[in-house]
Amino acid sequence: FETNATVDVNYSDAVSGTKTIRMLGLDGRYAQISVENLPFIRGLSSSYGLTLLPGTWIQDINLSKGVGSAVNGPNAMTGQVELCLLDPGAEGPLFVNLYGNSQGRTEANVHTAWATGRKSDNILLVHGNLFQQNMDQNNDGFLDAPHTQRFNIMDRWMRRTDRGMSQLAVRYVIDEREGGRTSALLPVNDARPYLVDISNEMVDVLGKQGIIFKNDPTKSIGFLFTGRRHDVTSRFGDRTYAGLQESFHASAVYQMLLGTGTDQLKAGATFQFDDYAERFQDSAFVRTERMPGLFTEYTRKRGDLTVVAGLRADANSYYGEAISPRLHMKYDLGPLTTFRLAAGSAFRAANPLVENASVLASSRTVVVDGAMGLERSWNVGASFLRKFKFLDRKWAFGVDAYRTTFRDQIVTDLDRSPRTVAFYMLDGISFANSVLTDMQVELTRRMDLKLSYRWYDARTTYDGRLLERPFTPAHRGLIDIAYADEQEHWRFDISLNMFGEGRVPDTSTNPAPYRSIDRSPAYATVHAQVTRVIGRWEFYLGGENLTSTLQTDQIIAANDPFGPYFDASLIWGPTNKAMIYGGFRFTLPKKKIEPSDP
Repeated sequence: FETNATVDVNYSDAVSGTKTIRMLGLDGRYAQISVENLPFIRGLSSSYGLTLLPGTWIQDINLSKGVGSAVNGPNAMTGQVELCLLDPGAEGPLFVNLYGNSQGRTEANVHTAWATGRKSDNILLVHGNLFQQNMDQNNDGFLDAPHTQRFNIMDRWMRRTDRGMSQLAVRYVIDEREGGRTSALLPVNDARPYLVDISNEMVDVLGKQGIIFKNDPTKSIGFLFTGRRHDVTSRFGDRTYAGLQESFHASAVYQMLLGTGTDQLKAGATFQFDDYAERFQDSAFVRTERMPGLFTEYTRKRGDLTVVAGLRADANSYYGEAISPRLHMKYDLGPLTTFRLAAGSAFRAANPLVENASVLASSRTVVVDGAMGLERSWNVGASFLRKFKFLDRKWAFGVDAYRTTFRDQIVTDLDRSPRTVAFYMLDGISFANSVLTDMQVELTRRMDLKLSYRWYDARTTYDGRLLERPFTPAHRGLIDIAYADEQEHWRFDISLNMFGEGRVPDTSTNPAPYRSIDRSPAYATVHAQVTRVIGRWEFYLGGENLTSTLQTDQIIAANDPFGPYFDASLIWGPTNKAMIYGGFRFTLPKKKIEPSDP
């Protein structure tokens, strides 16, 4: 995401090493993150999910902004991040990737694929991650990143025939992190060390069955399911949190072409089951949700105009019913010019504690005001894309604007007091406006330049006051240059990310030594990578945050972690200095099957 201005990546706090994303000015939990069109990052995995899915397992990432398709679910409030996994039938028998960086993290990825039949294939994906260095770059007595051990394995099987496709995947991941005060991990006496321990253990099962009608190939039906068990435990000093999620999702989708084949009808049903058992300190939070749903979507294409209208109806046994209309329009102004409009509503069931796990790394008292309900929003947006040739170069110019307006929202209030975090239902207005302009130009046949500028205006009512959402810079710029030689034996990429200032939650009532700044300063980071391809080998060398930009005052009252003013959650910038990494990839390609002689 570092070379894409649509998605921002941030650290959530100064001790857990967890990264989060932001889309259209709102936290990543408001985007629907799916794998192969199945819900994936949700529930207890909202804070850790993307870090638990290795990048080498992903073939493609498809980003769509605004409300998503009614077929894919009700939760796309700001957009959808669709992750497409490696195809067992397209991968070679062996892939190895070894990685290491200057901070001491090592990573290994091994993929092996083989045919299990004339029309079926299997791939086994294995990932390991190890980090055991004591790193304290800002000398505050706390590890900048926790010691980490992670093991991730997935087996994916797929079968294709003329009548459809079947697939089944099973994944297991265990992630252990240990951080906190450096004195807690070094042979130094400490009567009461501040420790951070986070453990995630997860099992996933995913399956699909697609059937094309024998007598009418314009009609098909698909069945999808996924099941999950996720066990998370964490400790931040004296604070403990434990959560268990058991979930199951199933859906059936029928689709058919109409008329001359330009129109399409989709209809189906879904069922979502979630069982949560959470414990924070001495308080228990248990709930079970059963949510059947129905949906339909009609695509109509006439000339240069395409209209997609969809409708969902879901009934949550815990929170009640919700209707989600969706409308998408695309108009081709020419062969290289497109205009799009989108509008619709979405909703989600929140898990406030785990979604705001960063505040556990503080002494803030957790306050829950009243009953929590569904979060509901409307999103409207428009985009324009124009491709053209100028000065014998290929250009592309795009601009889009979106507005998300909340009807119901669980507010996370860090401004009521610097010693509390309050959760309550929205009483007032809450919105996020996003405008993105993007220019891409082919400088030479082998070199591309991307220029992006993004503006946010995101505000929420906190205890009757309409304020900027914290840690959300209004301005971001991106400059990216990518080069590859004609044979693609050499590849270079360098990007400059620029972030404007943003609001930091109010700490003015703290004693002077324990106050944070009111607004974060503007800053910039540089990332670069060079790749050399030699036959089946790829060697790469790169760097992140090469400007060594660092938020030095990451923790309030770091010298008194059990005192009333301790807070490691007010993170607005990078928590690590420049990092250099390198590694190699080895690929044993799939053998081509030569046609036999007649």
